[in-house]
Amino acid sequence: MTLKKKRIVAVIGVQRSGTSAITRGLQVLGVDLGSFYGPNVVAPDNEKGYFEDFEISHLDVSMLNSIGYTWDNPVLPIFDDNTNMVLSAFYHIAANIIQRRLESTDLFGFKDPLIARLLPIWNDVFKGEGAEVSYIIACRNPLSTAKSMQKRDGFDIVKGCYIWLGYIIASLIYSAGYNRIVVDYDELMKDPEKQLKRTSERLNLKFDAGSREFTEYKESFLSESLRHTSFGIDELAANADIPPKIAELYILLKHIAMDEISIDSVEASAKINKIYSWMTELRSTLLYMQAQFDALLYLKKDINNK
Repeated sequence: MTLKKKRIVAVIGVQRSGTSAITRGLQVLGVDLGSFYGPNVVAPDNEKGYFEDFEISHLDVSMLNSIGYTWDNPVLPIFDDNTNMVLSAFYHIAANIIQRRLESTDLFGFKDPLIARLLPIWNDVFKGEGAEVSYIIACRNPLSTAKSMQKRDGFDIVKGCYIWLGYIIASLIYSAGYNRIVVDYDELMKDPEKQLKRTSERLNLKFDAGSREFTEYKESFLSESLRHTSFGIDELAANADIPPKIAELYILLKHIAMDEISIDSVEASAKINKIYSWMTELRSTLLYMQAQFDALLYLKKDINNK
């Protein structure tokens, strides 16, 4: 008797990019989100719920903090011997979470934006548990994401765009070699049937456009109130504050999300690796930018407390 392969579908990307809406769509495709997520935890910036697995989310915060990073730091961790040694202490905790999630289902799904920057360790965990993982990379115009972060967190637009870049590059680089798909949030809002259909075909999931679950998702869950900001490619390219390579990467992702270019093609890989190298060269500059932002934030808090 052959045991059925356990599967995991993970939604990765950056905050404010439609990850919650995409994750909610997984239920339509028959993916079990378990009972550890928080659809009822709502806020003014996400009134339909975050759909994050609490244990995974909290663990990712702890792992990032343990190696000296916060969620809003655009710099990618360097997975050297020291970093791997620190993160190895969390391996058994992560493995235990996945074991418990897969006890009652063969097809588990979750989302946590932070996981994109920690995929090297999570990929090892998934492999160690014998699970086959697929990734949905949530994509949204970086200007829309940055504007949303500005409203919620008070971030400068440039900082928001670099946060977008860090998470997207991590998602693309660390998911290479795995079954994956890019879903553009604006395209999902425009035509949810098309996006769920292409996702189901790519990830070998079941989708019935006539089902009650899809009707509820399309007509009740998805609404323009979910999308507080929306910008097009022309507005992104015309914004002098946005580094051209960030606009270039988003345009590439848009083509991938429209199935005009394969994410695993030589052309796409070359462009992604080129932008990744450019970001790597900016590491010291981005670290300085983050340090200045943190100093300003602490100063503001100190003034407000006096």
